[in-house]
Amino acid sequence: MDSKKFMPKLLDLLKRAKAGFKDPVVVGDFEYIEKKLHHMEEIDLLPKVKLLDQTLSKQFTDIERQLGKIILGAETTYSKKEEMYKALGLMKRNVDQIIKDSIPLEKKRPTHAPIQESQVHWSTVDQSGLDQKMSQEWSQLGLEDRIYETPAMANIRRTYEDLESMDLKLCFLSFSIFPDGSVMKKRPLIYWWIGEGFFTSTQQKTAEEVGEDIFEKLMRKGLINQTGSNASSCPFVKSCVLNPWIHRMLISLASEARLFHFDSGWQRMPSYDTLTCRRACLVFNNQIRQGDDGPKVDDLLTVFNVNVQYLSLKKEWLNKLKKVGVLQLGRWQDSATHHIEVDDEDFVNQEDVGFLKGLGTQNKHLKYLSLRGISRISQLPSSILNLISLEILDLRACHNLETMPSDISALRKLTHLDMSECYLLERMPKGLDKLSSLQVLKGFLLGSLKNTPCKLGDLAKLKNLKRLSIHMGNESEVQKGELNKLKDISSLCRLKISWGLVSSVFKDQIADEFSFPPNLEKLDLQGIPLENVPKWLNPRQLGNLKKLYIRGGELSSLDHGETGATWKVEILRLKYLTKWDIDWPKLKGSFPRLQHWDLEKFHCHGIKKDVR
Repeated sequence: MDSKKFMPKLLDLLKRAKAGFKDPVVVGDFEYIEKKLHHMEEIDLLPKVKLLDQTLSKQFTDIERQLGKIILGAETTYSKKEEMYKALGLMKRNVDQIIKDSIPLEKKRPTHAPIQESQVHWSTVDQSGLDQKMSQEWSQLGLEDRIYETPAMANIRRTYEDLESMDLKLCFLSFSIFPDGSVMKKRPLIYWWIGEGFFTSTQQKTAEEVGEDIFEKLMRKGLINQTGSNASSCPFVKSCVLNPWIHRMLISLASEARLFHFDSGWQRMPSYDTLTCRRACLVFNNQIRQGDDGPKVDDLLTVFNVNVQYLSLKKEWLNKLKKVGVLQLGRWQDSATHHIEVDDEDFVNQEDVGFLKGLGTQNKHLKYLSLRGISRISQLPSSILNLISLEILDLRACHNLETMPSDISALRKLTHLDMSECYLLERMPKGLDKLSSLQVLKGFLLGSLKNTPCKLGDLAKLKNLKRLSIHMGNESEVQKGELNKLKDISSLCRLKISWGLVSSVFKDQIADEFSFPPNLEKLDLQGIPLENVPKWLNPRQLGNLKKLYIRGGELSSLDHGETGATWKVEILRLKYLTKWDIDWPKLKGSFPRLQHWDLEKFHCHGIKKDVR
């Protein structure tokens, strides 16, 4: 974290956020935060935070993320005024806590060289040392081998051997590298499997749909478990956990298959051995040497960040990864609290400089690149366009990302592009409409007419696009009739639309102009800025809809006043609708096919609290 460059940027974000409000209470809170940040700048606090305490560093990142949301009006899941007060209150507490905590840090600040990566500790509980000690003790007592001879472990092995296909076995073995107790997010797992080539698309299904089937099969067989207190009844499977005994057997099986190498002195964590496998794991306190004396990397197929928080990868080292198909550097965990940061000042602040520049020069095999959730990336270098085999580019929650390459049409094989939660992005790159293989596009931003090289109507050229998410903020403008062109994206099955603060003129367009493709099965509306139900939100226009989610915003009803029109929706989620006083029996009568519903944080009568 470079205080000379980061703090001015943070203060600029604060100024831009403050300019949008006239409420003296809100303005006063902004000025209080501004005063405290100037004080931090005067005492040169940021270098101390970087060297000595990751929790404080995360608090700065939280402040920055909140400011980005306020600027783009992205806080849409609650009442805007109440949420604004909450966001400012959180920022005030954070800056006060940072200054308070910095006092003992100043006393402990070393006078010698900066702390190295291997000396940094996670803010969460780290049990790696305990795992290592336990494995050593068990080995000395001869217990390690006996565990694998138990009937329970024999049953797990037999279940693995009985799996009907090699792709199912390989995907199952991939769970071996995660630390005990990890909650793993489904989407990055499937992306990883696609990048590895464990399976491919078929005539009937995309590769992602094949991956969904494999994930579901592993769950049905009890090899992985859905998370959550109501997991057995909830149809929204987004993450999973692994039984510790299954995990232990997987480590043995993955070692036997030479899929991964596990350190003999640390048997529960993966490492890298050039003589036995072609997959490298970045592991906290046990990282790969990147110099000339380090292991050979030319034949690596995968580099996976298991739990390194500060990424410091040399571009010369990455330049040697000529055969890598998977580069998973970002977050795979279910929780967004897992912080990852690029520790590369050149990459953070300059165009086409930094560690990722090395990727495009030699690598012609990279299929999956994940930077999900990584802080301090402000620009994506244009050298990324040389990755001619890239299929999945995951930039989700790169909160500092401001600039994409000006034209990305060279990425012809791209099937997935996720730019969602990149709150500082100001415009979409050119060439999106040229990506004919694109199946998933998340984070499409509707900007101003002068600053929009790719319009909504251009996406109709993408004949394979199945999933789309759109954000509309305070600068969003469209030509008359543009919103109706959504219906021309004929292949679209899932659509998410989120709104920030929008102009009154744009509200009128939103109320009148939307039209949807005929095969739409899922519609997710977040922060809808209309109080009265728009004419397009009705069962006649959305005749094939199976899932309807409405979260936050001004909507007060779904009642069109029409009789006889009912929805075919099977799953309904309504959350944070503070203006909606729901008559549940009447509403449920409009959804005769409803199988699951989730109602949360709004006024509702005629329904029990334990809704499905």
